[in-house]
Amino acid sequence: MKGKAPVAVVKTTPKTFFDDVKRVMDAAEAPEYIINEAQIAIKLNLSWSKFFPSCSTHPYTFDAVMKALLSYGKNAKDIFSLENETVVTDIYKGIHTNRWKSVLKKYNQRFIPLTDAEWIPITLKRKTIALEKYFGKIEVPRAIIGTNIFHLPTIKTHGHSMMTGALKNAFGLLLRKIRHQAHLVIHEVLVDLLIIQKEISKGLFTVTDGTIIGDGPGPRTMIPKEGNVLVASADLVAADAIQCLIMGLDPFKVKKLVLAEKMGLGTMDPSKIEITGDFNNVDELPVYPCNPGQSPVIKANRIMLKTPLRAIAHSHSKLFYIPILGSMWYHDYFWYPLIGKSLIKNFEKTSQWSQLIHQY
Repeated sequence: MKGKAPVAVVKTTPKTFFDDVKRVMDAAEAPEYIINEAQIAIKLNLSWSKFFPSCSTHPYTFDAVMKALLSYGKNAKDIFSLENETVVTDIYKGIHTNRWKSVLKKYNQRFIPLTDAEWIPITLKRKTIALEKYFGKIEVPRAIIGTNIFHLPTIKTHGHSMMTGALKNAFGLLLRKIRHQAHLVIHEVLVDLLIIQKEISKGLFTVTDGTIIGDGPGPRTMIPKEGNVLVASADLVAADAIQCLIMGLDPFKVKKLVLAEKMGLGTMDPSKIEITGDFNNVDELPVYPCNPGQSPVIKANRIMLKTPLRAIAHSHSKLFYIPILGSMWYHDYFWYPLIGKSLIKNFEKTSQWSQLIHQY
């Protein structure tokens, strides 16, 4: 296996998408890093039980990645997918609204809801920055130990971590349902999760979907815009750094990336990253300026976590459900019907990606 993994970036269209996913994986040398005897665990991204463009893994990306993996000689029975839920999302609703069900059926694929998985304690060789302090002992789903972990994030903003990406996608892989108490130290926790993944897996890889980019106060209350780009790499830190450049963000200002490189977990300095695919260097990359913001719910959450009310987030009392209900009301019953639906309607009128989504 090679040392530093390249980051592949390719342009794409709805008509060429399946070929483009294979191209970006080839350019990122996917067979070199994840095609081995181990099973592949595809970590989907569910940011909302409702459908919203760029919010969660698109069904066409899931489908195209499966097709590419099979073309490399992997057996469908050796590939499974999984996802978790938060206190404000529902896995089974998410499978339906995001149209993953048709892809799971197409490949007769095993899906593991992490709420029902067996979690076992592990001892790390390396000390974590914040994870053990906030969550005590470290537990992971038994099913992913010794697998190739394959991330399918989207390019979008995030009110707590500025941007999502491959590192953020592990938030729902290695933490239980109640994990929002880590939001104030989210960058440190995400680096800790990368440490865990590197110790328990046979390989890591990401195909980051920028067909539609989520801008604004993400990861839900966003404005979707076409990006028509795909990013792939076995270096999750480098992939996220390139994603930052595409979003018009300075990767040196994203704490998780700086910490990860400092700890030797990947490369975040764009000048040290090899770009392959349709572009030769970082100066040629397309840029879709994004303005990460915080929704009222995220602002309130961060304020609460800085006060004595923080104890509520760690409790299982009835008070704990007050901010949860507030979040659900704001996102599902206020923003989505009053703002989100009109954005979706406009997206469906103007974007060819909408037509591809509706094929599922």
